[in-house]
Amino acid sequence: MTKLFQVGVLGLSKIYDMPGTWTDDDYRSLLQQLEIDDIDEIAPADLLDFVLMALQDIELEPAADLVLAHKLQQSITRGARQNLIEDFLQGQRPWEEASDIMLHARIFAAGVLLNKAFPRSIARPDMMKLTLQLRPLQSQARKLLQQPPEAAFVTRLLADGMDEHSILERLFDEQLVAHAFPEAEGIIWLARYDEAAAPDDHSKLLTVYSSQHWLEDMDSVSEFESSAYNDHEPEDEEA
Repeated sequence: MTKLFQVGVLGLSKIYDMPGTWTDDDYRSLLQQLEIDDIDEIAPADLLDFVLMALQDIELEPAADLVLAHKLQQSITRGARQNLIEDFLQGQRPWEEASDIMLHARIFAAGVLLNKAFPRSIARPDMMKLTLQLRPLQSQARKLLQQPPEAAFVTRLLADGMDEHSILERLFDEQLVAHAFPEAEGIIWLARYDEAAAPDDHSKLLTVYSSQHWLEDMDSVSEFESSAYNDHEPEDEEA
């Protein structure tokens, strides 16, 4: 398979939140559900503090159920939410261990807010931030870098930097070489290019946010070559 990118690993670090985990609209929706008056008069900078105070005014488990219900919507039942609450209270890592990986990022988001509201009962959830420099080796690669980074592309990119025993290779070996990888949306929580920090006109800096579960195998990697591609695009497509 033709190598398309030279990839350098610039950094891998543990973090405790990621951009866009909670928005002002999320906070206002929670305040409405908590029956707080005059929500429109609360300054954006004060919304989080009001949410935390309102959550602390009720019992932990109803508060946790409300937060999970908001983030997960109709994805799981009330009973399944209760199981997640028990996992949080027991110090487990449901944002990595829940059977449906498509929910992991939202479970993490719920944990972030619940830890802020109940730090003595809910451990602070962590995740990882990975920074890569991508240098195109082919015209096709330059074309791919002109598009927003798709989750399937990023997952294949990461897998190329890991050995054959990595969890990605063991669980998704068929999807990694296919042209449909819907589960990638649950693996890559957020990925974006940093245009301002690009070292030249062709290379891109890519920041990837996900759980330790998926990114920890990049810890000992410094550089590699990749043949990553988007879904529904033949690898040998020429620009």
